[in-house]
Amino acid sequence: MPALHTLGPISAQTQRLTFEHQGERRVLLGVLRHDHQQLQLALISPQGQRLLTLVQDDEGARFAPGAAFEPPFSADWLASRLSFSLWPEARLREAFAGSDWSLEQRDHERRIYHQGRLAVRLEMTPTCHVIHDIEADYRLSVATLAPSPDARENKSPNSSVSTTTTNHNAVTDSPCPST
Repeated sequence: MPALHTLGPISAQTQRLTFEHQGERRVLLGVLRHDHQQLQLALISPQGQRLLTLVQDDEGARFAPGAAFEPPFSADWLASRLSFSLWPEARLREAFAGSDWSLEQRDHERRIYHQGRLAVRLEMTPTCHVIHDIEADYRLSVATLAPSPDARENKSPNSSVSTTTTNHNAVTDSPCPST
């Protein structure tokens, strides 16, 4: 995976994550944030319960202690699949140089190959990334949720902290493409 310092930081971004595997479908909310030292993805049930938190930093990828369930995938798997969609094409190519991994990109589609075989296919729009792991037979759709129509940024006059209301039940700005 590319180094975290090569990824531009983002503040908390709320997303709807849809995991599909072996005919089962699970929809969760996710709060993604990263800076040059750490990436965190908190997975939250639709009712607002924190289920688990993925942490990726110089020590690698891991789930933070206190997970409410045992996911059917490893922290490394989730971190790598997210990296395939988060990092720019040039950074992925650099990270794959000299390895068994390669990248093919056309417009909004990425194909990731491992030892010459297609392993992961991604279709990306500005509001949705569909990550289809062909080897593991997983499909992960990550859709950015729009702020509520009545959302307003609140900033206390004596604070640099601002909050924006997000409509967690909202339909995304555009539907996720199918792969």
